[in-house]
Amino acid sequence: MANVANCKKCGALFLQTSRRDICDKCFEEQNKLLSDINKFVISSPEETIPLDDLLKKFNLTKDEFEELYLAGKFVKIGQKVTFVCQKCGKVVPIANKTNFICASCAKKLQNEI
Repeated sequence: MANVANCKKCGALFLQTSRRDICDKCFEEQNKLLSDINKFVISSPEETIPLDDLLKKFNLTKDEFEELYLAGKFVKIGQKVTFVCQKCGKVVPIANKTNFICASCAKKLQNEI
């Protein structure tokens, strides 16, 4: 059954026919952004690309990137894009992260609990 909902991104009313929480226009813009990011990373001659550089280039916040990443939108670029662990400072691929800390620090924190 379809519901009328407000788009999470732009606030516009739209007919929600699936679990998607954004309108068709924002969905198309998101798909173009995802395509542009994936093309940029895959075609880059650099061995790794810092996440902060990617965020600046595509005008994204960490939270926006995290949401898309956790939704499985960046499977092909997970080993090439890197971030700095907020706990130990080590540079690691985003594929090896938990909430922007490396797997090693995540395990240590889990053991402390």
